[in-house]
Amino acid sequence: MTTGEAPERFYRYDTTTMRPTIILCCLLLPWLARAEGPGWTLSADSWARPRDGMAVASMPPLPEVIQRWSRDTTQRIIIQYPGGEEGQLWAFELRSWLVALGVPLSKQELVAGSQQADRIEIELSR
Repeated sequence: MTTGEAPERFYRYDTTTMRPTIILCCLLLPWLARAEGPGWTLSADSWARPRDGMAVASMPPLPEVIQRWSRDTTQRIIIQYPGGEEGQLWAFELRSWLVALGVPLSKQELVAGSQQADRIEIELSR
């Protein structure tokens, strides 16, 4: 090494550890960008009970969902519902109740295909 040169170790990168780290970051980034917090589920059993405005407004997890959304109304409420006609009708009714509770239709997104046929999955997203 001559005067004024940096030691060779500063120019080497250990690609055996860097590559998996970069791949892991690339895989997690879309998931982290979408998730804004915990997700919630609304079971078919809960929804099957008689409903009026008071019952829906207090039906878990809807009060928490609306409260979290109210803190940052730029977020969207993603409603992932079971596929099929019955799931779609359930999602449309839930969406109407959310509008009645103050969540604009433009801030809601319906997505078919929840993980379980007897649940609607709800999450907040930007």
